[in-house]
Amino acid sequence: MGKRRKSRKRALLRPRKRIPKIFTCPNCGNTSVIVKPDRKGGMVRVVCGECGIGATYEENRSKQTVDYYNAFVDDYYSGRVPMGAKGASPGTEEVEEG
Repeated sequence: MGKRRKSRKRALLRPRKRIPKIFTCPNCGNTSVIVKPDRKGGMVRVVCGECGIGATYEENRSKQTVDYYNAFVDDYYSGRVPMGAKGASPGTEEVEEG
């Protein structure tokens, strides 16, 4: 007579952590900030779809979307990105990285 086979526990696969594509706006608090790269112009626009504030940065291949968002938040809190009014056209304010 044979022995019973010992059942193996399967390793649980955890989902990979991914960088978010939509971020929280420092002005209005909504999750509506999008980082839009413009490949032809070599610029990256960070724009809030709700309140309309935004900034433009030079594209750097070594940076990811979260790096541009962090630069945008730093510029916002230092006063380099003016606070947008509700209903303003998105991305009218421009700030160059430098």
